[in-house]
Amino acid sequence: MRRSCSAPRNGGFTLVEVLVTMAIFAIIGVAASSIVNSMMRTSEQSESAIKDLQQLQYSMLTLERDIRSMVPRKNATGRFFFADDERFAFVRNSWLNPGAMLPRSELEPVAYLLNDGNLVRENFYYVDVSASEDAKSRIIFEDVESMELMFYRRPPADEARNNAGAGAAGSDEWLEEWDFANELPLAIELTLVTERWGRIQRVFTINGGDFTEQVPEPIEQNPDENNPQPDTPDNPNGGEG
Repeated sequence: MRRSCSAPRNGGFTLVEVLVTMAIFAIIGVAASSIVNSMMRTSEQSESAIKDLQQLQYSMLTLERDIRSMVPRKNATGRFFFADDERFAFVRNSWLNPGAMLPRSELEPVAYLLNDGNLVRENFYYVDVSASEDAKSRIIFEDVESMELMFYRRPPADEARNNAGAGAAGSDEWLEEWDFANELPLAIELTLVTERWGRIQRVFTINGGDFTEQVPEPIEQNPDENNPQPDTPDNPNGGEG
C-alpha cells in the first residue's frame, strides 16, 4: 500500500466567497443606514409638528383667556373695544395681583396685531397710559398671512324697538365692523390664515356681565392728639382735659 505524499489542504475562503460576503454586508449596511435616516427624519418631523401644535394651542388659549375676560372699560382709544384691519384692542380683568402686592390694578389693556407675518400680543401695566409709554410685546403665533374679525351684536331694547318701528331688522346680527364706542360685542369670530395650518376659524364668547371698577377708599387719618379740637355739642370743652 502506498501512502499519499500530497500536502494537506489549508482551510480558508476563496476570493469569490470573500467578495460575495462583502457585497452582502454592504447591502445590509445601506439598508440599515436608510432605515436609520428615515427614522431620524420622522423623529424630526414629529418634533416639529408637536412644537407647531403646542404653539397653536398656546395661541388659542391666550386669545380665549383675554377675550373672555374683556370688560366695558375704555382703553387708550377712548372705546370699550377697538378694531381695524390688522389690530384689535380692549381691557381685560382677572390680571392676578395677589394682595395688591404690585403697584397696579387687576385690569390690563391688551392689543393684538399683525406685525411682519406674526400675531403679536401687546399689553400695558396701567389702563390709563400716556402716548409715550411703550407696550410690552411678545409673538404668540408665527407665519400668519392675514386676520379677519366678525362681531356678534344684540341691539339694546330701545334700539330694537325703534328699528322694528322703522321696518328695519332688530334681531341679533354678525357685523364686519365695530363702530360702537360704548358697547362690547357678545362674541368675536377670529379667522387666521396661516402658512402651517391653513385657515383657522374660532368663535370666542365674551362673559359680559356687570362690571364695576374697584376704586380704593380714602384712608382715614387719626386726629393729632396734641392739637386741641374745636368745641362741639358732644365736646363742650374742646381739646382741654
